[in-house]
Amino acid sequence: MVEIPPEEKFVALLSRLQRLGPGLPPIEKIPITPAQLILLDWIAAHPGCRIRALAAGLGLTPPTVSVGVQRLERLGLLVREIDPGDRRAVQLHLTPQGKELHRRVQEFRRRKAERLLAGLSGEERETLLALLERAIAAAEQEERRSDETGEGAVSA
Repeated sequence: MVEIPPEEKFVALLSRLQRLGPGLPPIEKIPITPAQLILLDWIAAHPGCRIRALAAGLGLTPPTVSVGVQRLERLGLLVREIDPGDRRAVQLHLTPQGKELHRRVQEFRRRKAERLLAGLSGEERETLLALLERAIAAAEQEERRSDETGEGAVSA
């Protein structure tokens, strides 16, 4: 029997996990794209942020983020408000409709996570989460190190 390298097993598991969730509710139940949902998530976690902070937090350019913000604004999910500390700048806030959509998506994700973890004991869940946290933290640290040295982790 051929032994599959751990990295290949991990990629296969990630692919299966992506198919299962936590993901999004069925698309007909939410009026935005996954990319727009990422913006909505970030603004929900950082109410009053500016476009530059949102872009930096997501590793995107301000013009790219601005287009997404405009779409969310047209959908009535967020508003731009003048920053009282700098009247030239605007802050981003979710509207009540945006907050409700975010709440619904978060609840959907929570239920999916519960189903994904249901087959594990409490101790197994803690172990899985601790190992994932450690692996992600190490990858983030490596990514920061690569960014600082200008060397990408993956070359083409």
